[in-house]
Amino acid sequence: MSNTGTATWDGSRARVVTFANQKGGVAKSTSAEAFAASLAARGYAVLMVDTDAQPGNLSLHVGADKDLPGTYELVAQRRPTYEGAVACVQPTRFFGDVICADERLDGVDDRLNARVGRELTLSRALAPLLPEYDFVVVDTPPALQVRTLNALAAADDVIVPCSADVSSVAGMGELLDCASQVAELAGGHGTRVAGVLVTRYDARNNLEPEMLGRIRDLAAECGVPVLEPCVRATVSARKAQRAGMALRDFAPRSTAALDYECAVDCYLVGIGVGGGGEDGKRPAE
Repeated sequence: MSNTGTATWDGSRARVVTFANQKGGVAKSTSAEAFAASLAARGYAVLMVDTDAQPGNLSLHVGADKDLPGTYELVAQRRPTYEGAVACVQPTRFFGDVICADERLDGVDDRLNARVGRELTLSRALAPLLPEYDFVVVDTPPALQVRTLNALAAADDVIVPCSADVSSVAGMGELLDCASQVAELAGGHGTRVAGVLVTRYDARNNLEPEMLGRIRDLAAECGVPVLEPCVRATVSARKAQRAGMALRDFAPRSTAALDYECAVDCYLVGIGVGGGGEDGKRPAE
């Protein structure tokens, strides 16, 4: 796999960051939420886009109103407009803005299948909003559906959350291969895998350090970095979601909150923006 795309961010438009792994239970939505909250706290303008129709999705965790227009209306546009896109955006308290998902998205894949250039539907729909934001964080369903392919094609950066178990590592390998193929479909857009993020890590489990070694080896073979550090397992993340709060605000000294802040630092350094602290600024244009 060749990890193509541009690493350095020039700030001329939002950088789209897609969180994807076809394996469920890897803290994908939790990671997307943590990154969005951290970036927003650093002063960046952040938009989250939820493409997962599952009931317990990111939209629920961030307190979005699912009765308002959302991702379904966004991708249903035949000719995307700024007015149509901005009508789907709603604010949140901790995470920036959000375009929410609901159960109707389960029927969207069939509609997109009939479209020419179906993999680029989300990219085209988001295009009018990109000058308004610094980062667009996209959460995806735990399957390689048409919506997931759209989210990969729209991305500048793909982050692959992965827990240290056999099935998750297998899903990671398939996702990395798929991302490479999608990058070719996207042409000059330049989707790249920004990193693998190891989540729910528990070094006390004898098998997990061994699986972590396999994750690092597979990532190295694919030319993909592993974002540091591993995010340690904690119950605080679920408690924060139940409270409708960002983990960094609900339990700022929890191990996972601290690990996510360091992982965001690692990501920002990778795109040429210094991490560390809540004074993030859009690069000079």
